[in-house]
This record gives sequence, C-alpha cells and structure tokens, in this order.
Amino acid sequence: MSTLVLSRDVDVALPAHRLAAVVLDWRRDPLWRAQVRSFAASPDSRAVTGQQLVEELVFAGLTFRTTTVVDRAEPLAASYAGQSRSVRVRGHRVVTPVSSTTSRVRLHTEIELLGALRLLQPLLAPSYRRTDAADAAHLAEIAVEAANRVGAA
Repeated sequence: MSTLVLSRDVDVALPAHRLAAVVLDWRRDPLWRAQVRSFAASPDSRAVTGQQLVEELVFAGLTFRTTTVVDRAEPLAASYAGQSRSVRVRGHRVVTPVSSTTSRVRLHTEIELLGALRLLQPLLAPSYRRTDAADAAHLAEIAVEAANRVGAA
C-alpha cells in the first residue's frame, strides 16, 4: 500500500519568525487544524530536537492518538516521525520569508494507515486531502490572530 503524501504551501502576512511561532509549536495546532482535539508536547515548548508529541484527532469517525518525535528542529523548520497501532506519519514544516512582512510555510505530511485500516486508505485519501486543504486555508485566515494570541512578537 502506498503512502499518502499531503504537501501544501501557505502564504501568510507575517514575518517568518512570527509564523514559525505558530506552526512550529504543535500545541497550537488545534487553533487551525479542525480534526485535532489535543496536542501535548514534552518538553512543553515550541519544537526542539527530541521533543515527544502526542496528537489526538478525530477523522472519519475514528479517534487516532499518535506519538511522534521531532527529529530536527531549527528556528524556521522542524521534521517529525512517529506512529501508533493504526497509523505511521512523518513530515516537516518549513517557514520561508517571502518579504519582510510575508512568509510561506510548507506543510508536508506522509501518512500510512496500518493493519486492517490499510484497506481503507484509498477510500479515505480524498477526505484526507480535503481536510488538509481546509486546514491550510484556515491557517492562512487565522495565523495573524494566532501569532498575536500566543505573544509571538
């Protein structure tokens, strides 16, 4: 079974360091990812190498609780990998300045359903893609407010 790859670029009217404060702090994901119910990080901070993340999300009526580890963190980028009994994920988020007031974030995630759910992956792929597109659009809409809310000045 092939891996589902979701990759989007989102332009946001924020300097790179302020956008990174939102998208490289996974604890903020519930602000812009509709399916995410909770996100815990240890240490309890913005992305750092070795950080453990526990995401709980609801998708297609199923609750997924996935543990991942940040394997590389930099001021404007982070990558991660992990899995649960039902899903394996890996990906990265990279913020790039476009101008002094606008930045672009690349949101890249690779998803592989495991066990019996593997059979459903082709059927669920369109829903994953729609959800990913909606989340990216929502991020573009709320990123400035979210950056202000988290004190990312």
